[in-house]
Amino acid sequence: MDEIGIIEFYKLIDADSPASAQVEDGTYGGGSQQAQNVSKEQTEPRATEQVTNQAHAVGTMDAFVDVLESCLKCLRKNVLKAVKFGSLAPARHPNATKARPDIVIFREEYPLKQKEDNVYWGSIEMPIRFHSAGKSHEQRVDQAVSCVSHLLRARPDLVSALGLLVEVNSLEFFFCNASRIKRLSLSNAHDYLLLLSAIIKYLNDGQTKNRDSTLSRVPDTVSFNVSVPNGSAWPGFTKYEACSLCYSRNPLRSRSNVFIYKPGNDVSAIRVIKDQYIKRGRRWVEKDVLTKIHAHGIYPAVVRVCFYGEIAQAGCGDRIRVRICLQDYGTPFLSLKTPRDVIYALYDLLEGKCSIVSCVFTSFYEFSVTRGLYFDRQILHRDISPWNIMIRDSDYTQSIGTCSPTSPVFIRHLLDPGVPKHESSIFLIDFGYSQDLESSRDGLAGTPMFIARAVQAGKPLPPSCDMCFPELPPLSERIERAYKSNYPKRMELFKEKLGAQTEPWEADREPGVLQHKLEHDGESAVWSAFWWALLAFPDQAENVPIRAIIWIALMPEYDASQTGLPQNDERDVMLTMLREGRENIFHPEYRGLLDLFQDMAKAIQPDYYWAEPGVRQLPEFVHEILQRIILNFVVKNKGESFMDQRKDDKDRTLKETIFDS
Repeated sequence: MDEIGIIEFYKLIDADSPASAQVEDGTYGGGSQQAQNVSKEQTEPRATEQVTNQAHAVGTMDAFVDVLESCLKCLRKNVLKAVKFGSLAPARHPNATKARPDIVIFREEYPLKQKEDNVYWGSIEMPIRFHSAGKSHEQRVDQAVSCVSHLLRARPDLVSALGLLVEVNSLEFFFCNASRIKRLSLSNAHDYLLLLSAIIKYLNDGQTKNRDSTLSRVPDTVSFNVSVPNGSAWPGFTKYEACSLCYSRNPLRSRSNVFIYKPGNDVSAIRVIKDQYIKRGRRWVEKDVLTKIHAHGIYPAVVRVCFYGEIAQAGCGDRIRVRICLQDYGTPFLSLKTPRDVIYALYDLLEGKCSIVSCVFTSFYEFSVTRGLYFDRQILHRDISPWNIMIRDSDYTQSIGTCSPTSPVFIRHLLDPGVPKHESSIFLIDFGYSQDLESSRDGLAGTPMFIARAVQAGKPLPPSCDMCFPELPPLSERIERAYKSNYPKRMELFKEKLGAQTEPWEADREPGVLQHKLEHDGESAVWSAFWWALLAFPDQAENVPIRAIIWIALMPEYDASQTGLPQNDERDVMLTMLREGRENIFHPEYRGLLDLFQDMAKAIQPDYYWAEPGVRQLPEFVHEILQRIILNFVVKNKGESFMDQRKDDKDRTLKETIFDS
């Protein structure tokens, strides 16, 4: 957080600072005594006299609302209103936050249609927090900044947003964007009331200097008109009207936003639009990935990329805004309804070739699977999680043509040759952390709780005497023939019969620098499927709570800064519980899944850095063992009722204490 002076703050809102602000003594208190004694005739417009006469009126929240209303009355064409909140929070936030500013200034063009006569987050121009005796100053500052960050999520049209903290003897002003947070603290009433009046005028005029003109709010709604760069059409942009903002995150960093354009009931006409901020001069990873795939012509079965480019007028500090528009549509992995659907999706996630698509909730290009992505294009996703795995509409899946003679063979074809080889509902999104292995092998990335344990640790897992590497399971007779006919080279590669390796190889050697590998994406895929299985309970069944000991083992533990990757990782405890076949992990009616996760836990628990040289050191070994486990499980449980038992839309609850477990 950068502390700034009063003159700089006036410049940020494109306003002329009064004479009293021109004579600063280097402090953040509003200037020298000489400046504070400048007469009103010299320092302020007549419209602010009513405001400055109420310098004493910030002792209570109601009194401060009166001050704001006095500022609003001074405007010639006022479209703003100040309102104090009670127990209700502003409505219709893209992240459904329950955060509640104490006071907000909002535009009256957005009528209050809520039953509770509430304010939309999208109508708010500035949130205000009022001092609370029960919290420290640092906590109050954090709350004020948090309110601004919530506003940035709800208002992607704002490049920068303002916030205010009313303290007992001062006002603290905040100017926040993807580049930095700036703060100005003023204790002189004359100075802070003049600045407050200037801010009100700036908000009323539409915040033009700090607003992205390619995004505009649709009156009476929470939708946005979004323009996407299109160099082939005049005036250089294609406009999509009434887009819904369905996702927003990292408001003070990358500010990723996802919009959905739905012109009607035609799925093929849907557009998914994402924008985000990246540092100037840094690679736009997603764009580069697409460029590589299409470098030698349109790649078969790849998503139709409509447009992409930089939004030049929306830059801030050391960051630029980039936007991409894609076609196709998907729903979240966690929305899958049955264990069979999830198991099939997990297999296809581990398998196959490229197939890039877009999504509803997060990012935008898909490679159907991790194994083919690695070998076909030398790309690692590095951020496999339930929120980056999407499911296509079944009708659209069947309409996609075959990729090529070497297209991926997904699980439904292996089980039924009548199903096309390419037919799979799975696709990956959000390649913001992906890695092109032909250009770079540096850096570690991932989502806590789903990231591979070694990647989170930043080094190979410690070798131990009980580290056991399982054998490669033979395929059951019912599936081996289909697998061999579709993957003869793969069967030849893994024809060696491997027994279990019961101890680490050369455990005394010094671990090298950890690199993100294909096996790490495989582990993340297993954690993603496990998360679905843990949360699920059958429709109409009792909601049996999740044991606290399981929850504690899964939850990431951070240091005090809450930044970067978690410091402690207890997920090995969870893998041991699975490996030992402990009961009461999943819902009783889904206990049949335990055998699958028991075998997969045995496969991913050891760190293959310590595996003996040979087949186990191959990049795709972990994928091969996991896929064989899945195929054998599906064949064995083909007719079991739990495989098609639909889950409830709600998630399982959590037992309150570890003693309840």
